[in-house]
Amino acid sequence: MTPYGQGKRVGKPDEASVPAATGLSDGLGAHAHDDLPLNVGASGAPPSVRRTRRRSSGKATIEDVARAAGVSVTTVSRVLRDHEDVHTETRALVRETIEKLGYRPSPIARALVSGQTRLLALLVSDITNPFYPQLAKSIEREAASAGYMVVICNTDDRVAETRRSVTCLVNQGLDGVIHASAGRDEAALLTVLGDPRRVVFTNRPPKARSVSCIVSDNAGGAAALTHHLLEKGHRRIGFIGGPSYARNATERLDGFTRAMREVPDAEPFVTEGDFSIMSGETAVTKWLGSKCELTAIIAVNDSVAVGAMGALVSRGYKLPDDMALAGFDGTDIAASPVVRLTTVDQHVDEMGRRAVRLLLRQLSQPGAFTPFREVLAPELLVRDSTKGTPIRAKYVGLTVPRPKSRRRVVPSSPGRPGGAR
Repeated sequence: MTPYGQGKRVGKPDEASVPAATGLSDGLGAHAHDDLPLNVGASGAPPSVRRTRRRSSGKATIEDVARAAGVSVTTVSRVLRDHEDVHTETRALVRETIEKLGYRPSPIARALVSGQTRLLALLVSDITNPFYPQLAKSIEREAASAGYMVVICNTDDRVAETRRSVTCLVNQGLDGVIHASAGRDEAALLTVLGDPRRVVFTNRPPKARSVSCIVSDNAGGAAALTHHLLEKGHRRIGFIGGPSYARNATERLDGFTRAMREVPDAEPFVTEGDFSIMSGETAVTKWLGSKCELTAIIAVNDSVAVGAMGALVSRGYKLPDDMALAGFDGTDIAASPVVRLTTVDQHVDEMGRRAVRLLLRQLSQPGAFTPFREVLAPELLVRDSTKGTPIRAKYVGLTVPRPKSRRRVVPSSPGRPGGAR
């Protein structure tokens, strides 16, 4: 092949005859300088020419960078990994050469060297639930600050989908998983991963005691919210729950029923939903049709509460005058000036940050593994949707005890993952 024009160079060997040791047998390709003299042979090419040579594929390699910068491949590798044992001038030259050649390190090659792809997965049940994008944003930011990428997998609470997604990612070198979906897939996930240190559960506590988790006090938060409504004079309170297989849903229901039992004339009404806006609409429609005369409703999460709010407003109800309404999660949508929903703040952002720090710590510590479990204390955020006393409520003046704050469970191992923010 003759990279310059149609004729061969005068007095110089053909490209095909250049020894492989020169590293120039593939010619200059599309990135050759058009203003170079035609009588410059490959074996005698000056540095300015050699620094632009590429492989026939057009993609620069680490060898191309090393050759162009006049350093070893090892030096280029050290620069790419930010090793300190490289002179400042050399580091600047290598980075400039990388930029000029458009070199991009192969993630597969880097994984082979380091044993890590720096790839994490976040499993969610339903990405349309406002809780999950907020959690994902927090997780992605924290992971990015440590040089990791996050793949979000929407499982729809299907075990087969979790198994398929995680198996595919594991085959591509996945390092670890943050699990935030409903929980039916726990056993399948642990089987695919094979190592409990490669996963941290959040949002819902896992059944297995061999894995780590960062969750909120679901029962305590629901009890505090229920006490708030009881102190407002409500006695007929409805609770729109979540699926019975989701532990966060059952824990919130437990907190609600426990608080209701503390007041003799309190009457709970419970229906099961599925964490969706539609389940909130369905529950309200059923209750209003049965004339159960509720004065307050607690939804298992903010999405369900938004659905319930839509159903109430469409029927002419005013909040909180005709019906008090509250959610759970503390999502951004609950704080909207339009919604102004009373809710229990799980500190979603902090939960995501801590989950990433804990997972990365586990991945970096070989040897014996001790799971870490932390329960964050939720915060009751009282807004317009529960303020005031509904016209149908009969306040009886009972003093309702508040639940004791439970900051966290005792961790299985000492210390905290990366400290608080």
